[in-house]
This record gives sequence, C-alpha cells and structure tokens, in this order.
Amino acid sequence: MNPAKKLVLDFFDAAVADIGATNDFVATDLVQHGSGLPGTASALPEFIRRASGAGKAELLDPVFVIAENDLVTTCYYLPQPDPRHPGSTYQYYSFDTYRVRDGRIAEHWPSSDKAAPPLRIPDPGVARWAAADLSPEPHDLAAGKRLVLEFCRRVFDAHDPDAVAEFLAEDYRQHASHALPGRDGVAQFVRDTFPGGPIPAPAEISVPPSVVVAEADLVVIAGLLPQPEPGLGGTTYPYYVYDAYRVRGGMLAEHWSGVNIAAPPVHGPEIVKEQG
Repeated sequence: MNPAKKLVLDFFDAAVADIGATNDFVATDLVQHGSGLPGTASALPEFIRRASGAGKAELLDPVFVIAENDLVTTCYYLPQPDPRHPGSTYQYYSFDTYRVRDGRIAEHWPSSDKAAPPLRIPDPGVARWAAADLSPEPHDLAAGKRLVLEFCRRVFDAHDPDAVAEFLAEDYRQHASHALPGRDGVAQFVRDTFPGGPIPAPAEISVPPSVVVAEADLVVIAGLLPQPEPGLGGTTYPYYVYDAYRVRGGMLAEHWSGVNIAAPPVHGPEIVKEQG
C-alpha cells in the first residue's frame, strides 16, 4: 500500500478510536486550504470525525481512497436533506485531499463549503452500497489526467454539449444530483448552463486544478472557485470544486461530484488560479 495512504487511513482510525492518539500524525505547521476549517493541527481530528461521518465507535466506509505519491484523496457518501423535496435526500459526496510530508499530514484541501456544511450524517450502514472498487489492471495515469482536463476544456470551458460524446462512454454513470443521468444528461446540463454556447475552447483549462490525484482507473481533480461572502460585497472565501472520474477504454465511464445543491457554486469572472 502507498505509505501516504496507509498513514491517512491509520490517522482516521485513531481519530475515531482516540483523538488523543492522533498527535503523531499531523504536522504542527499544517496548511489548511478552504474556509471554516480548524486552524491548528490539534483540531483536525474532530473535523475528520464530523466530515467523514464518524460515529462513536465506527467510521463510515469510504466510497474510495486513492493515493498518488504524497497525495491522498478520500471520498465519502453523505446524503443530504433535499431542499427541493422535504423529507427526502440527495446524493452528496464529501472529498478531502491530504499531502503527507516526512511521515505526517502537512496539507489539506476539503470539498466542504461553509455556505452549506453537511447537515445530515447517515448511520454507518448507509454508505456501504456506494463503494467504488479500483481496477486491478494497470492504467496510464497521465493519460487519464489528460482526458479529464480535455473534457473540462472542450465541454465546459467551450460550452459545447455536442463534444460530450467524444469523452463520455455510452453507459456513463452519473453520481450527481444537479445533473440528469447518463451521457445525454451531461449534454443537457451543458445546454441549460450555457445557453449561449458553444464558444471557442481556450488554449488551457480556465480553472487549473489545485489538486489532481490518480490511482488505477480513478482520477480526482479539484479547482479553486472563490465564493462571495454573504453580506460582504467584493470579498470571497476559498471553495474547492471536486470531481472524480472513472476512466475505461479511453473514455470517462463514471462520475462523482462534490457539488452541494443546497449551495450551488457561483461562477464569477474573477477566479483565483492556484497550482498545488
């Protein structure tokens, strides 16, 4: 197992069993990205307990945990109350990425948005059905990353629904409540979101990812999309938009989204571009 992944998983186990046992896992100069996060290393374990759905004695099973070099990304299924349909829930996936340095967690990027923090933590058995197995076959990680970035550039940056079929498998599986199912659902989402499209695709993706992690057939990207502070005109807070894709046969076959429909992200003209 990748040693960074093992350290993060051991840290999670310690955070559930005994928060005091986590002192040896987190660097004292921990760098926190995002907003509304604990600013000290000692406060991170409790955040993990809440963000990952930890109960008194058990952590929810993750949808997946992937690692590449010193980066580890976790994904948990945390269904949220649906603001459109009282009494029901919608699919919500919580992502976190950790950088491990010198045997400690040194950096952290979350998908959580302080405008809509998770409101409902499911019982331990709820998330198990959503587990995503990693392919045992070898994969070209660099090619998978290029495919995902080209999809974002050619479809979303170019506002082009007709380009969707070039990137998504016919049986494309969607895990996002803000888009319709399947490949046709993504094309319709692009039409609805960008009714004036298509436009020329930019030479480079408009929001360079702050995080890109790939393992086996999964690729996770996260882009920094600052959001407006309510009631504070002209100011923003950092928010990371996460997406995960399964690559199969040179096409994107499955997608998990970190978008919370209770507070859909606002796309403004001024996007802070951060490389990580």
